[in-house]
Amino acid sequence: MNPVHCLPASFCACALLSGTAASVHAETAYSTPCGYIQTDLHAKTTGYLGLGVHPEALMRHTLEEGNITVSGNKITITDPDVNFNDLMDADSAYVLELIFGDEAMALPLNRDAWKKPAPSWTGNKVTVDDKITADLVKNTKPVSYVLRKARTLNDVLGADNTFSLKSGTSGTADSVYISTSPTIQIAVYHSAADNKWMRRGSRDDMGLLPVFNHEPLKVVRKAGNDVQAFVIGEVVQNHQKLQLSQEGTLLHTGLAVPQTLHSMSLHTTLPDPSGDVVYVPLTAGGPLEPCYYDSSSSQWKNKNTGENVSSTVVEGILNVLSGTRLPACTTVQATTLSNPQ
Repeated sequence: MNPVHCLPASFCACALLSGTAASVHAETAYSTPCGYIQTDLHAKTTGYLGLGVHPEALMRHTLEEGNITVSGNKITITDPDVNFNDLMDADSAYVLELIFGDEAMALPLNRDAWKKPAPSWTGNKVTVDDKITADLVKNTKPVSYVLRKARTLNDVLGADNTFSLKSGTSGTADSVYISTSPTIQIAVYHSAADNKWMRRGSRDDMGLLPVFNHEPLKVVRKAGNDVQAFVIGEVVQNHQKLQLSQEGTLLHTGLAVPQTLHSMSLHTTLPDPSGDVVYVPLTAGGPLEPCYYDSSSSQWKNKNTGENVSSTVVEGILNVLSGTRLPACTTVQATTLSNPQ
């Protein structure tokens, strides 16, 4: 994963609202994209896009005790200073981030907007249905929220296949796997004949599907040359947020510089580091290989070969596979990150 770059100042404006008006909130800010991550999609292999880069913030507000309520699995945020009907488009999907101090939970809103369902907000209220987050909020209240508009497949890969993935029919084109729920991914491809993103057996325009930063795209290259791609958005510099709501969770590890399994201290955050398997690309552009933490030797080891890989530089993606119930969110410290140049 290449370093994070800053865009020119003309592309990086950030306007703060006036603080003179009385408000129950401490701050409000709007921002435009301020950086990008660039990565190579290798031919005849698998790559990922969308991780580590967050869509620009539409709204940031602190939350008072009474501004968030839980009923069953439903979490409702009430913001008396915001009319969400004016701020959000019912035909678009969004990301609601709840901030718990140094932790963050990202929740999709209006995931099926392209199918025209009723939106999950009205007036000054936003409601989201998520059992894991509801259980977390019952015990620990978030201190603030961030609202972001989700990108679409067209935004990330280009409606006209900007990144030049192999186009063609469903049988010949590169496959792009996109999440349609927290547990389901579907394969789409770019049709050269129709010049749009399609699904096998469907004529629907799949380019309108939302892409969430914590649910990355998996791109399976079938042929051709390596493709260099980048995604624009706000870039997290101090922490990496690992959402562990499923048995298999993808973690981005290359925000600014490559790291090792040992330097990330991942073994201190997993509930069962000796039993949990972390799939790691041990070579650049190579396959994900299973690794585990051997507590007796204090080493990360390749599960297949027994080789000590604690000091192996890791770029790109970790795939965490656990047989235990993982916590809702975990902060992985990134002490070696440097400021973008």
